[in-house]
Amino acid sequence: MTHRASLVLAVLVLACQNPQNAGPPAAKSGPEVKTTEPPAKTDPHAANPHAGNPHAMGPHAGDAPGTETSRPAREAVNPHPVTPSGKTREEAVPGLNYKVPEEWTKKPGSSAMRLAEFTLPGPGGDAELAVYRFAGGGGDAKSNVHRWRTQFTKADGTPLGDSDGEVQEVSKPPLKVTLVDLTGTYVAQVTPGAAERYKDPNFRMLAAIVEGAGDPYFFKAVGPETTLAVWKPTFTTFADALTVVP
Repeated sequence: MTHRASLVLAVLVLACQNPQNAGPPAAKSGPEVKTTEPPAKTDPHAANPHAGNPHAMGPHAGDAPGTETSRPAREAVNPHPVTPSGKTREEAVPGLNYKVPEEWTKKPGSSAMRLAEFTLPGPGGDAELAVYRFAGGGGDAKSNVHRWRTQFTKADGTPLGDSDGEVQEVSKPPLKVTLVDLTGTYVAQVTPGAAERYKDPNFRMLAAIVEGAGDPYFFKAVGPETTLAVWKPTFTTFADALTVVP
């Protein structure tokens, strides 16, 4: 036997004694592959049609039919009889001087647009008056009167019409003053664009729009009808004490 044949025979003998070395490892039943299943795709709008959409309700949601909610009617705050003394005091906002009854309590304006605020006492409970001025104007008198009418309904729930309430224009050059008197159930939005509304029966608004001194001023009092009835004469003569500050 040749030397080469002897080597081949020796390898075969060893392979028989150690079958695990006879060839490459037997293949396993399948490769072990670690995979990460991608999460199932879901429709982000399936459970909540407005999920993640900050504009779903819209900026005027409170005006959309079927989306409004109403607060319970507010309770009267500090109701007591008041007899106006007829005394007034000077008040001022930038660009305009005016007078208010001594009985009105002044508070700091609660925002940049509110130049001043007052509490008006009376038998129906406190009413609130705010003095506004909006950069750029805030709309003409006719548009604001129309908007204020939409903030009231009649006893049967129908909105005020264009002929409801009192609107009077007073000329005091260079000023034009529009006086407004509205009564009904107060249903204004709690905040602009909100779905929640007030629902205060027997409420009243006394307001004055002052034009002719740059951006118009808005004097707007809202509260129980019986309280603002006490202060109606003040608004009737409101324009008399207005003076423009150069």
